[in-house]
Amino acid sequence: MARRGLGLTAGYAVSVTGGVVSLMAYARVLGPQVYGQLAVYLALVEAFQAVVFQWHRLAFVRFWTASARKDDADAYLRTSHLVWLAIALVALAAIALALAFEAGSRQVWLAVGVLALAKSAALYTQEIARAGSAVLRYAFASFLLTVGATLAGLIAWSLTHSMTLTLYGTAAIFVLQAILCGFDRVAVMRHARFSVDQLRAMLHYGLPLIPVFIATTAMTRLDRPILAMFEQPAVVGIYAAASGLITNAISAACLLIVTPCYPWLLREKASRSAAGHRAFHARLGLLMLACVFAVSIVVMVLRDVALPLMLGPSIGNAALPLVLPLLAIATIAAFRAHFFDQAYHLHARTKALMSINLLTMTLAVAATYFGARMAGCGGMVRGLLAVNVVALLISAAFARGIVDLGRVVCGAILLSAFAAAALAAGELSNDVLNRAGHAGIWTECLSAIVALSLFCGMCVGANVGSIREALRGKL
Repeated sequence: MARRGLGLTAGYAVSVTGGVVSLMAYARVLGPQVYGQLAVYLALVEAFQAVVFQWHRLAFVRFWTASARKDDADAYLRTSHLVWLAIALVALAAIALALAFEAGSRQVWLAVGVLALAKSAALYTQEIARAGSAVLRYAFASFLLTVGATLAGLIAWSLTHSMTLTLYGTAAIFVLQAILCGFDRVAVMRHARFSVDQLRAMLHYGLPLIPVFIATTAMTRLDRPILAMFEQPAVVGIYAAASGLITNAISAACLLIVTPCYPWLLREKASRSAAGHRAFHARLGLLMLACVFAVSIVVMVLRDVALPLMLGPSIGNAALPLVLPLLAIATIAAFRAHFFDQAYHLHARTKALMSINLLTMTLAVAATYFGARMAGCGGMVRGLLAVNVVALLISAAFARGIVDLGRVVCGAILLSAFAAAALAAGELSNDVLNRAGHAGIWTECLSAIVALSLFCGMCVGANVGSIREALRGKL
């Protein structure tokens, strides 16, 4: 079990690291103008897969891994395959219908549709590898989904300067990854039976998640296409690169805790009392939030050096004013998704999660659209920040019965105060060193070390989230 957990964590690390490397490569090679165009297409691909396929992946992981007997697992796998094929056929019909009424370049939009289907298939088979404990295959799939697909896209662009062929080159790697991860599970279609009961269980759990992913898409993916309606592609490229980099950094901090701890939370649910499990979940959530704040402090202190270095001077320097609000958005969104939404998944309350996201979905789309329309990129960022705050409050209000809200709120306030103090110390250290004539990258790094050390010291001293017990391996 420990080896499997380590393998899954390594796979997630490859995925997150590869995502950052891919973003950096695209931003530096393509520049803001072309990257802005590509970001819109990729956002639509992400929206497509999130709305159409993500709920199916979650249902698959929850129910196939819970099947005690091999016959039940195979039956669920066959049922899941058939559902996936049905969804793919519906998606193909929708793409064909949309292309019939498309007045622009049908070739580009067909490539976007093919890419969306290929990536969805790749993600589905990757989940099969993960749930089936094929950790090496899972890690390799994570590499192909990020670095491999990016290399193929950049090679296609450098040879042809065609956005259509770039999208097809990326899709080809997704198809290859789907074959590598799913080829050994095709045989189950011959001998396993289709289960109506398992289909009902899958749909009962999964279908209420569709509005959840629609709302998530509205808050995390549709910002780029909406911004493209009111701003030049270069502005979209700058925003997309900065947002993607910061979101990946915050996600990495969350996954460092969530990846090994989610199975632990499920197991502990059976052995602890309800109050004890809520307290345990709150402690893990605060540890995750502490990691997020630590990453945010480093990003803030190093922003003048890190962004131009990672995204290129043309994008990095222009994105500097966006760093603080994007960090706030990413932190709030990540904590809501990886803590509060996780609580609903832990207790299988997907209908409650659906209701919450239906409440926030309309507000998210309206805030993004009207913010971009009235004030461009800055207005959209402020709108997204307001929406994420409201969504967090709504999620917290509905989760009072399954989350130790008092412990979480007190801990979050304490961590916020520690982060503000550490950031102020880092900025002060940087200012003092600059005035002493030691400006440069090493000054920025030293200031980041000062700020991070102070934050970690305060967290350990105050024992936020029982961090001292976690360091001793006890929670």
